[in-house]
Amino acid sequence: MLSHVTAVRFDGRVQSGRTAPCRLTCEAADGAEVEVVAKLSDGCDRKVTALVMEAIAALLAADLDLPVPEPFLVTLEPEFITGVPDETIAAMARRSSPLAFGSKHLPPGYTSWPVGKSIPKDAFAMAAEIFAFDALIGNDDRRPANPNCLFSGASLAIYDHEMAFPSTEGIIGWRPPWEIGSLESFKQTRRHLFSEQLCGKALNFDRFAGAWLSVTDERLATYRAALPDAWNSSGKYADQALGYIGQVRDNVEAALQEVRRALS
Repeated sequence: MLSHVTAVRFDGRVQSGRTAPCRLTCEAADGAEVEVVAKLSDGCDRKVTALVMEAIAALLAADLDLPVPEPFLVTLEPEFITGVPDETIAAMARRSSPLAFGSKHLPPGYTSWPVGKSIPKDAFAMAAEIFAFDALIGNDDRRPANPNCLFSGASLAIYDHEMAFPSTEGIIGWRPPWEIGSLESFKQTRRHLFSEQLCGKALNFDRFAGAWLSVTDERLATYRAALPDAWNSSGKYADQALGYIGQVRDNVEAALQEVRRALS
């Protein structure tokens, strides 16, 4: 579910990303090498909570058959940090949780979604489900100028979900996405990466709804068990996110009706 790997080589920073993600070569328990893009807690506004949300969103996306890279828990040992040649990253690693969140580095051929690109016909249904996924988990960070989406032909890959499942305590006017009008901001601003191209189209979310219904409470418990003890300081937020996923599941038809309304 969340495989553990150990960082053995620093391969450089990713060119973009305000959280200073970096490419690491890691070693799995069986000795196999795995290349990942890692996010360190100190580079994130929400610190360890951001890693928790990344992990939960990745696990949920995989269960919903969305194109998310394989997630990893990445151990950063003191000896590795000492050998990192980028002092900014090394200092960040020293201040971070000893476990980073990693996404498997995709093979050559994937590139970032450019502004103005048309959705390939064969990827249209997937783009609609990605929009719905973001709307339902409160991820407001997939925009034309910051797509957090890679593509290779008609194949898509989504990443960077640290802002998902935001705390709604004290937010005046917030309503869960299954309530009528709750996604009005998505409708008014068309700010999502795929909003403009999906607007007004006939969308079928039957498969997506069925996938949500398959995420049982027992399955959510496995998500919780997969989170490492090193991230326990954000256990409250993990529990809130998992409880929220269960509520979306129980109201998924109404929630998807709101998604359709946001794209009408």
